[in-house]
Amino acid sequence: MSHVEVEHVTKRFGDVTAVDDVSFTAEEGEFVSLLGPSGCGKTTTLRMIAGLEMPSEGTIRIGGEDVTDRPAYEREIGMVFQHYALFPHKTVGENIGFPLKMRDVPKAERRERVAEVLDRVHLPDVMERSPEDLSGGQQQRVALARALVFEPDVLLMDEPLSALDRVLREQMRVEVQRIQREFDITTIYVTHDQAEAFAMSDRVAVLDDGRLSQQGSPLDIYENPDSEFVATFIGESTKLQGTVGQRDGRSILDTTAGVAFEIPSARAGAGDALTVYLRAEKLGIAPESRGGHNEFPAEITTTNYLGEKTQFYCTLADGTELVVAQQGFTSLEKYDAGDTVYVQIAPEDVVVAHSERPDERRAVDESVA
Repeated sequence: MSHVEVEHVTKRFGDVTAVDDVSFTAEEGEFVSLLGPSGCGKTTTLRMIAGLEMPSEGTIRIGGEDVTDRPAYEREIGMVFQHYALFPHKTVGENIGFPLKMRDVPKAERRERVAEVLDRVHLPDVMERSPEDLSGGQQQRVALARALVFEPDVLLMDEPLSALDRVLREQMRVEVQRIQREFDITTIYVTHDQAEAFAMSDRVAVLDDGRLSQQGSPLDIYENPDSEFVATFIGESTKLQGTVGQRDGRSILDTTAGVAFEIPSARAGAGDALTVYLRAEKLGIAPESRGGHNEFPAEITTTNYLGEKTQFYCTLADGTELVVAQQGFTSLEKYDAGDTVYVQIAPEDVVVAHSERPDERRAVDESVA
């Protein structure tokens, strides 16, 4: 049995449906991220699990118990908010010990447990300090310690790293993951940042307009998007459309952009209309044609050197913009705006995404069966 079960949950605010028939699970000790753009329903879903909002429909179970109608104070859930919600007039120790005080834990035991959890989040010497004297990363760890000190059943985190700068945010990803693994606590994490979700999660649930688009491992979500929304939202890619034909036993996609390339034969049949996505980092670039099946000309319009990679913005013959990402800077010196280049992609790297929602496709499959 899954530790957290969200089953056909819907939330309406008047005439607005914020969450629409969402179902997913989190196993014991699993780190699950709810990923999606602003307004997609991920925070509302998290608040329903916490008991801060009640579902209009559906069921929520924790540890096999139906908690759908229980208020937040009757659920053993630790929560870390986006802006930490630390009490500025209390010391770090008092902030962390507050959930224990509310549970009538004796003062001596509170102090002992606060000291223990501070040690586990690598902040052993800040108990008497004010939260306002700490850095953003330290405050984040204090908020995490407060959420964990009473040994909750589930840890919920609502974009807790969004207020940090990029370097500190990347450092804290590692720290949050370490703490979650050490406590071995089931965690549901809300973010709009795909790098954050992919780096930390065992499993990712992608939400779009209040509905669950796809859930799976980060690798599966990235390599096998189950809808056009997921293919577009995840990663950096170029969308092309075309019709599949057969040439010399190979499946060739003739695109409306005027280029053609081979795709895996198992993905579509002759005559199929197809939408595909070319991941920027899966594309190669060369100054001259190599004569391969899967290359086509393009013109460079802009180059962006970003340190760890260089982006080449190119246009195809019909004006379609294509993005190629290459590691490092070595290839940057070879190309200038206005140069004609040849872009390559391996057939197996062409991403084929379904145009309809996964639940709609299943309904069609079931009706045919």
